[in-house]
Amino acid sequence: MDNKIDIIITANSPGEVATWLTPAVRAIAERIPAAEITVFTPPCTFASGREGAVVAALPDVKRIFDARQTLYFALLGRQLPGFQPRGRGVVLFLGGDLLYAVLLARRLGYPAYAYTHGWVRWIGSFSGFLLPDEQARIKAIRAGASQDKLFVVGDLMLDAVEPHWEAGEFSEALGLDRDRTVIALFPGSRPAEFRYVLPMFLRSAEIISRDLKTVQFVISISPFASEDFLRDVLSAPDSLLEGSGGEIIEQRSSAGSFRDQDPGVESPGLAEYRHPGCSRGRVWRIRTSGGLSLAAVQGWQHDLMGLASLAITIPGSNTAEMAAVGLPMVVVTPLNKPELIPLEGIPGLVGGIPLIGKHLKRKSVLAAAKRIRFTALPNMKAQEEIVPELMGFLGPEDVAIAVGSLMRNPEKLRAMSNRLKQVMGSHGAAHRIAEILAAALGV
Repeated sequence: MDNKIDIIITANSPGEVATWLTPAVRAIAERIPAAEITVFTPPCTFASGREGAVVAALPDVKRIFDARQTLYFALLGRQLPGFQPRGRGVVLFLGGDLLYAVLLARRLGYPAYAYTHGWVRWIGSFSGFLLPDEQARIKAIRAGASQDKLFVVGDLMLDAVEPHWEAGEFSEALGLDRDRTVIALFPGSRPAEFRYVLPMFLRSAEIISRDLKTVQFVISISPFASEDFLRDVLSAPDSLLEGSGGEIIEQRSSAGSFRDQDPGVESPGLAEYRHPGCSRGRVWRIRTSGGLSLAAVQGWQHDLMGLASLAITIPGSNTAEMAAVGLPMVVVTPLNKPELIPLEGIPGLVGGIPLIGKHLKRKSVLAAAKRIRFTALPNMKAQEEIVPELMGFLGPEDVAIAVGSLMRNPEKLRAMSNRLKQVMGSHGAAHRIAEILAAALGV
């Protein structure tokens, strides 16, 4: 007899997939062996376009449906390929819009739960709201949710942090100099961000390396960015943020024992490694137009967070992951072209209106920026500036000055690291969510 149970999850955008969906799927599969996990990626203004490929690589996900299929099924009830509902299951919201989880739950006749930071709607349609902390619980109560529907489970982003390498081995795999300090560059996941921010960060790195001879740089290439896109950005950097371009050059083969291919066979600038217990990662060596040589890695961002002494990043879920491991950071929000910044809801959609869309989006972003006190998640959580934030019309020199100031103050870096770990709290949210779902299903 088939005893499978449907676990239906909604998630979209790079942050939700990487830091909410990934640990939740792992914990659910472990706690509920009969779970057959289906992921719907609803329409989302924050999506990168590569969410489906990343979700499909998760071993515990049975099937995935894109935005169009989600709409067809949730709104029209159209049959989807390979999906035959079991008649027993639960819907879990892990991103997108709460409405899609509501529609899926109604279509399937399953109870629905939502993991949110206190933002609640369609309250009567959810059996429970799963919250990261007490602040989110208070916010949900003020929005009208009854206390018996609220469960404080902790911050899922902390469970997403999963390093695989011993630091020395990882440093060797990247071809790094162990005597020099690592500064990590995180230029974002979405194409519009990556295209403008990566060249800016590369130019900042060139400036910093002239003043600080004991540092080296590693770029974290998001799983949501392809190698072809990386090459395109390097070969034709946009001049908006006064950035530098570059090219992919030969990868050092000093870590040949970790290479998936024959270590004697050189690949054109790319080495692929497989480490026991984790998926394949990719390592490039890049030379910027200003002559700076640096490594780039895709697939092991948490190992890089553990190896680095400082990160340069844009706002996003990775600021919480960095905080979880105590990695100091400079968080950069360029407003040089504000219409490129994604927004939730209607303001995020107006940019597509012909003729006037970009103008309206620009005004919306600049107005929102004036209301924002913090963009880094640890700063938002603590309601204090633990890590420095740069926002406005920025150039590479602004970033270089902020980074240089921190690197010359190791005591401040240590204090920042300790405060970050203190603010973020403990792990375990994914397992608590799995327990709540198991209880709802009676398993």
